[in-house]
Amino acid sequence: GRWLGDAVQGDLGRSLVTGQPVTDEITHRLPITLELMAVAVGFSLLIAVPLGAFTGYREGRRSDRLVSGFAQAGLSLPVFVTGLILIYVFALKLHWFPAVGWNRLSDGLGPNLKSVALPALSLAVTEIAVYTRVLRSDMIATLKENYILSARAKGLTDRFILFRHGLRPSLLTLVTVVGLNIGFLIGGSLVIEYLFAIPGLGKRLFSAIQQRDFMMVQAITILITVFYVIVNTATDLVYMVVDPRIRRTN
Repeated sequence: GRWLGDAVQGDLGRSLVTGQPVTDEITHRLPITLELMAVAVGFSLLIAVPLGAFTGYREGRRSDRLVSGFAQAGLSLPVFVTGLILIYVFALKLHWFPAVGWNRLSDGLGPNLKSVALPALSLAVTEIAVYTRVLRSDMIATLKENYILSARAKGLTDRFILFRHGLRPSLLTLVTVVGLNIGFLIGGSLVIEYLFAIPGLGKRLFSAIQQRDFMMVQAITILITVFYVIVNTATDLVYMVVDPRIRRTN
């Protein structure tokens, strides 16, 4: 009870191992984890939305089957396997990106992007597969609606119909899945931060569990819970932006 009373005031106690305030360590590491997750989600949507819309439009054709095959392969790969493959190809063989370590934004945008690229892509591969399949399914259903047939009868171009009339109504399920998966990304970031030696919350949680630093584990768990609730609330608000009918109903 005393701990909860202090926690709502920002005092999460002191580490049983280092003796330092838990809040200070979380504040130092939280921006790293948030950046990693934000880049992973952004990268996923940047690729998945065009792919999902395109494959929904090209249902049953060769390009649709090809993308669906790659999506299935992406779903089958665990995050740590994807990370190891990317390290081997892009770090050890091509030397394009560092294999481990982290450069903060204060060290320069270029070094920061190089250090975040492989970890974020490792998290994004599975997300791209999930988002593509979800959007493809909804897009196929939307393109069979009567108002889409009416738009085609008016002579509108396929591209205009696809992105102006078809995409927005197909985003509701995708928004839901993105909101849920952002919470799940925390679990993936734990593995990825340990694999790439990134000093974020995931790596700190892993070491705290090994050291039985209960105060640190407790604080990070509470933080993850609060973050998950905030993300789900934000998802509900995005619904009203994507679909005006929800706003009118409320």
